This record gives sequence, structure tokens and C-alpha cells, in this order.
Amino acid sequence: MSKPNALDRTGKGGGASLSEGRRSGALRSPKKSYTMAFNFNWALFNVLLEYLKPSEGETILDLGCSRGFYVRAMEAYTDGVVGVDISEASLKETVSPRVKYGDITNLEFDDASFDKAYSLHTVEHIPNLRQFLAETARVLKPGGLAIIVYPWEPFRGFQAIVAAVRHYKNPFMARRIHLHRLTPGAVARLTEGTSLAHVKSKLVLALGIQYLTVLCKEG
Repeated sequence: MSKPNALDRTGKGGGASLSEGRRSGALRSPKKSYTMAFNFNWALFNVLLEYLKPSEGETILDLGCSRGFYVRAMEAYTDGVVGVDISEASLKETVSPRVKYGDITNLEFDDASFDKAYSLHTVEHIPNLRQFLAETARVLKPGGLAIIVYPWEPFRGFQAIVAAVRHYKNPFMARRIHLHRLTPGAVARLTEGTSLAHVKSKLVLALGIQYLTVLCKEG
């Protein structure tokens, strides 16, 4: 039996047949560019599974999925996973047919379309975080979970210095890569006025230090 897929505002399903990558379990080698820096991290994916607890038949949205490596890995748990990303360069080399173009601050999905959502190392790059969180709340079903992972930084751009030097030959460009220095308290404050409630936050060690925040849609 096919599993339900979230519908976008045109009524079209976001799902597709399973890729060969899922059947083989193989992951393609990531390209060496900044936009591909977080193609896949098994340690982080295992932490995500621990808190997201995906189950068969659930609709799950990957917000800012890049080429879709996490989407493809999530296909082992549900056929209802969909990924969106605004980078056309990433989407030209997507590894999953479940990835589509989309602005995560203006999602083209119906209200209450998804059981769960997650966003990995994306929010620090988004100019309008309140709009992102409002959209995340809108597309989640009541009681739905959202997992957000973002870098721990003593100052803004700290974890982007290497990328800034590698790609721009200038460490001060790190503050243009990371537009925000986020903490769990800051994320909780940004959810004010939305239906998202802060559940918990913790530091995660997975090829680097990052925060993981769990949010739940009330109602």
C-alpha cells in the first residue's frame, strides 16, 4: 500500500517512487564546496532519528535540504518525506526525487500538511527567522514536532571561518555566511507569536558542536 504524501497548494503530491540510492543504501561522495558542506553526517542523522522518531506513513519535511542526502536516508523510515531547498545549483544534482525547489520562508504547502519537520544547519543563513518559524508552524499538524539544528558559536561566524577562508580567502566573510548567532533562548524568543512551543534543547557532538532544539506545535 502506498503511503500518504503531503500536498502542496496546487494539490500535487510531494512524493515519488523510491530511488535506487535507497535500495542500495549508498551515498554519493559530497562535492567540495561550501554549499555542500553538510551533505551528510551519519552521527548527526542518528541524533536526528533519536528525537524525530520517524515512523512509517508519517509526512516529514526537510527544510533546506540541499542535495537531499538526509531526505534519501529518511526514505528508509517513511515514504512521506519531502525536501525543499532554494539553491538551484543543489537541486540540479539532487540525490532524491523527493526534493523540490522551495522558499522555506514561503512554503507552497497546505496548512497542517506534515506530521514532523526538521532543518539542519540552515537557520543561521536565513535573514527572516520569524517568518521561517511561522511557516514551519503553519505546515505542521497540531502536535507535530520540528527539530532545528544550528551551530554553537562563541561569536557569530565562528564555525564558518574555515569556509570563508576556503571560498573567499577572507575570514571576515564568515559573518556574511552566518547571519545569526543562535542560542536555544534566542530560538524560543523567536517562536513567540507562533503556535510553536519550545520542548527542549541540547548541545550535540557530531563532527562539530551544535545545538539541537525540539519544538512542538500546540493545538
